[in-house]
Amino acid sequence: MYTPEWILERADRIAGDIVNAPDRGPRIQAYRSKNRLTQDELSHIMRLRRESISRIEHGRVTPTIAFIHKFAGVMALMEAVKAYRSQDKSVEYPYFSRIGIELGVPPDSIASIIDLALQSYEQKRKRVIRSLEV
Repeated sequence: MYTPEWILERADRIAGDIVNAPDRGPRIQAYRSKNRLTQDELSHIMRLRRESISRIEHGRVTPTIAFIHKFAGVMALMEAVKAYRSQDKSVEYPYFSRIGIELGVPPDSIASIIDLALQSYEQKRKRVIRSLEV
């Protein structure tokens, strides 16, 4: 197994947080927003229509356990990529691909998830630097 324990625990916490939430849709939306994903990006990753993501987030459709598991894996993978990048560690695609597969993330979406996580990290980093320059 390639996945560090803390990443597995993070995925489990995310899934548990969603399952135990009285309103799962807004919780999913909060995680998506925190990782700066659009509904279009998430729908591509999850292989669903954007409208389906919207229905889940607005509570019109209850997410399945399979959806929650895959979603938690995507969020944990994104957080892991950002954590490694914040420590100035190189983000190696083969390593994170193996982690993504172990987390249940669709294999053909892993590269785009890594890219989106790196873009999100760099955008946040630039905003923080700008705020410190003022």
